Amino acid sequence: MASPAEINSAVVGVGHLGGFHAQKHAALAREGVRLVALVDPAVETVREKIAKGKVPEAPVFSSVEECLAAATAGKIPRIHAASVATTTETHVETGLRLLDAGVHLLVEKPLAMDSKGARKLVEEAERHKLVLATGKVERHRVMEVFGRIQGQPLFIECHRLSPFPARSTDIDVIFDLMIHDIDLMLAMVKSPIRAVHAAGFPVLTRHFDIANARFEFENGCVANLTASRISVTRTRKFRVFCSDAYLSLDLQTGEFNRYTKDPREPELEKAIAHESGSLTVGDPLLAEVRDFFSAVRGGHGPLVTGRDGLSAIEVAESVVADVKARLRELPPGTLPAGEFV
Repeated sequence: MASPAEINSAVVGVGHLGGFHAQKHAALAREGVRLVALVDPAVETVREKIAKGKVPEAPVFSSVEECLAAATAGKIPRIHAASVATTTETHVETGLRLLDAGVHLLVEKPLAMDSKGARKLVEEAERHKLVLATGKVERHRVMEVFGRIQGQPLFIECHRLSPFPARSTDIDVIFDLMIHDIDLMLAMVKSPIRAVHAAGFPVLTRHFDIANARFEFENGCVANLTASRISVTRTRKFRVFCSDAYLSLDLQTGEFNRYTKDPREPELEKAIAHESGSLTVGDPLLAEVRDFFSAVRGGHGPLVTGRDGLSAIEVAESVVADVKARLRELPPGTLPAGEFV
């Protein structure tokens, strides 16, 4: 498919995150991106947001079908690319319809509710030779710093803790929060996972609200990830240990500390060098959206591909499976009755 000089874009799902996507689309107008449609069943709510200046002005449609029909009738320009920020359970149906219409996609994480659905999106995008990017803002924030790590990671430790949210409760904390760090882990450790040991519990919802997972890789690396959405304070800490380097990254403040050791220096105090700084990506969502449109133009593949999103889901599913297996081993009556999802 030829890459358009000017990209006509749409945002499907104009809730909390979709509203931010619409703002980024509009912010790239000088770079040849034209927001031509907003799609959300709550049409009047979206129009109220437009009136209050919370969402950029664009024609609003109640469904993807209505939007595509308007483009076919010439009421709006043909859509080249879209952000999909609907609820996770609708990603596959929405994404497949847009891909069938020839629309490049940036789908917010997680790519789908399960790997089966994610694989459908990936295969359909590849069949149509369309860009499928997965929304993972953390990768866009940290890759510059990760690139400075010397050597193969030996141990990774991450804590991603948040107060209980008012959104994303249709999925568990593994697919909501931990999946960010699963993606970062997979981007750093280029080795198959040998074993997964996980524990998690539902506390305020029927889904798992807190979870911990330990990953053992075939190359010897070990990663320990903890995610919670029932914490009092917000924490985003990511630590990487290598043979001659250590990186401590605070994703909440954007600050990092990196320590490296010169193996040729016999005196330990002289051998260790310290570097501190801040992440330079001030608006990671804008960087993500810009990267997507650049991929649509054919300059490169997206930083986080659909296959990356699929891989993260497959690993998240292995975590969920191990958590459920351990819950089944608990004595009767330990947890409230009912099947947790």
